[in-house]
Amino acid sequence: MKELKILCVADEVDLLVYSSSIRERFGDADLILSAGDLPDEYLGFIASMLNRPLISVAGNHDPDDRAQRSPLLSAAGGEFGSVASRYSLGRLAFRVRKEAGISVLGLPGSKLYNGGPNQFSDFSMQMRLLALAPLLLVRRLLKGRGVDIILAHAPPKGMHDAKDRCHQGFKSYRWLIALAAPAYFVHGHVHVYDSRELREQRIGATIVVNVYGHRVLALSKENSR
Repeated sequence: MKELKILCVADEVDLLVYSSSIRERFGDADLILSAGDLPDEYLGFIASMLNRPLISVAGNHDPDDRAQRSPLLSAAGGEFGSVASRYSLGRLAFRVRKEAGISVLGLPGSKLYNGGPNQFSDFSMQMRLLALAPLLLVRRLLKGRGVDIILAHAPPKGMHDAKDRCHQGFKSYRWLIALAAPAYFVHGHVHVYDSRELREQRIGATIVVNVYGHRVLALSKENSR
């Protein structure tokens, strides 16, 4: 039984990842997930150095046009520039994608708090998730799981979130987890400054994990759908 390794990053350029030792530390990763609010150059560096597929979602600090935030992309040129550009344009939003044998549902953005890009009201998020429900239900009936991983920027309501409106989670994520039964619900958005802070909690069989900075997860191949 092969155990798939997943390198997850979010919110902050982590110097353990952005390092000349990245291959020694994370060379066994099968897939890279970005939970948002990271520069394209950083994601391009990770993807090119590890030569692994990368799936990302937009955070609340990511503009709609990533080129506005990444002036170095046009100057980077060559293979690195093309890698960064490819992943900046390929962020997953309310769709399921399969890479390295792992199915991932991408949910961008945060709670609506100042009208900026990639922000959603509870009602708006609820409507988008209801549109996905039939697909996830069929997949769960056929495969036993709607999706292997839900990759979001914001957390579910009441799990790892904060009291301020910007960093509160979405209520609708909780019923989505119950419906899709993923192995992991991966999110960022809420910064972690104390190593003793709780990073993982469970909803049923799903592990909800805050991957601020970086986190390495494992998923058994026979359990992937």
